[in-house]
Amino acid sequence: MKLNKDIITYTISSILFIILMMNSGLKFNSFLSPMSFISEIFSGTITDISWPLVIVSILMFCVSFAFFSIQVYNNKHDNSILIFSALISFIIVLLNVFSIPSIIFSLGFFIASFQVMTSVRKEKEKLKRPKISDILGGVSSKALTLLNISLALAVFIILVGNPSYAENELSSISQSVVGMDISDMESLQQQILDQQKEAAYAQIEAIETSVLYGIYGGTSDLTTSEKAKCFNAINNSMKEIDRQAKASIDMQMSTSGADQMGSIESTLKLLTLFKQFYPHITALTIFMLLGMFKLFLKDIIVVIASIFNTRSKPTKETPQSKPVPQKGQSTLNQNRYSSNSVVSSENSSQANQYDSEVSQDVDINSMQQRCSDNNQNPTD
Repeated sequence: MKLNKDIITYTISSILFIILMMNSGLKFNSFLSPMSFISEIFSGTITDISWPLVIVSILMFCVSFAFFSIQVYNNKHDNSILIFSALISFIIVLLNVFSIPSIIFSLGFFIASFQVMTSVRKEKEKLKRPKISDILGGVSSKALTLLNISLALAVFIILVGNPSYAENELSSISQSVVGMDISDMESLQQQILDQQKEAAYAQIEAIETSVLYGIYGGTSDLTTSEKAKCFNAINNSMKEIDRQAKASIDMQMSTSGADQMGSIESTLKLLTLFKQFYPHITALTIFMLLGMFKLFLKDIIVVIASIFNTRSKPTKETPQSKPVPQKGQSTLNQNRYSSNSVVSSENSSQANQYDSEVSQDVDINSMQQRCSDNNQNPTD
């Protein structure tokens, strides 16, 4: 296993990502109540999260992802970086005390790393002289999707085993929207109906009392006994009117109350259904939010990888050596060489024979010339 600067940078940036994220104040519990968490962010009530640390830790994650891709891009047959990826996964689990979310996220982290390694090499073989930016866009998108699935799965498993998160989330939403808890809505509605009924009764009784005193004041010319008889008769009639009026009010209140209570019951049924499927809804919400965030992260990863990728330059062409003949070719070449040698030796022997014949002819001619000269000059 050979260490190079890409592996070292990947390991250091991954460890920095873990440390900074754990010290930023952003906890996994924030994913368990996403709607409350988002409302608190916009309202500015969250004070225990250091957003600069969150941003820096995310940048460290992008750096580690980019250098992992650079390593597998430039080293086709070196899989040693997977050992460091497994080490990072173990550190995540160890620092989170072997919690279920950390285990699930660590598995997703390692699977995503393996997916990046295989996809980058496969795409590099498929394309001719590809740049790392041509490959890393789609590869990083798939790897980040695997990480998002691991986080959503961890959220789902935790919420299924803890229904209290759903109750707390509904209470928080009702407090922020209605100003009261969901469980108090039914009793509050009944209290409102009772108060309206008592107000209607009091208004009727006030009208009856004013009518009686008006009638009693208009009988001043009557004697006391006559006034008493008249007042008692009118009072008995008023009691009947009072009874009928209150009965009519009770009927109206019961009708309107039934309608209002029906709407409240339908709302409560809807909220109960929401509570029942809260793990599914929350996991899907987390996956969709992280999917939107993934669109920015993959571009950052591609930019970092394009900047820091140290692609090896093409080597200079070495002088071509003579090809080594194969076994069959060497025999053939030897036969050709021997035949050429025979031909050349025959040609050389013929040439030597020709030269000797020519030299003999020259000698004979020279001797004849000398004899002729001697015959012409006998004195010599």
